[in-house]
Amino acid sequence: MKNSILFKSLIDIFFFIHVLGLIAILFKFPLGLIEVKNIETPQIPDWIIMAINAFVYFIFLRGLFFLRKMARIFLSQNNFSKPVVNYMKICGNQFVYAGLISIVMLLIGKLLELNIAPIYKSYSITPIFLLIVGLFFVIQSRTLSLAINLKNENDLVV
Repeated sequence: MKNSILFKSLIDIFFFIHVLGLIAILFKFPLGLIEVKNIETPQIPDWIIMAINAFVYFIFLRGLFFLRKMARIFLSQNNFSKPVVNYMKICGNQFVYAGLISIVMLLIGKLLELNIAPIYKSYSITPIFLLIVGLFFVIQSRTLSLAINLKNENDLVV
């Protein structure tokens, strides 16, 4: 039980830190509240790259949101339920989408020799890690769905 509470607490802290960071970026950067010296005015390709990065970030936050919902159900000791499977699958899919879009964007940047600077500084580990974690959650959701079906069949037999 202690591990479940720690798991949920860490996910909540991680989610709220990312949401607060997003709010800070949204209020400071576009409104010009951050004074940046020696920077060129962003051109249309720069805005497109920033929009793609923001889109990936929103997908990642949506995955974290469903991970929080899944952790809340785990705390209620109702592990074998359809909402857990659905939230786990959605969370995994969101992480996979964020990882794939990041990898594709970085590969296109390398092929076209663009100067793409993603939100994070690690060029290969973060998108691959998101992809791995997302696939893990998708696989776990399938396994849990099979376990729920087996449990329901056994309940009917008894």
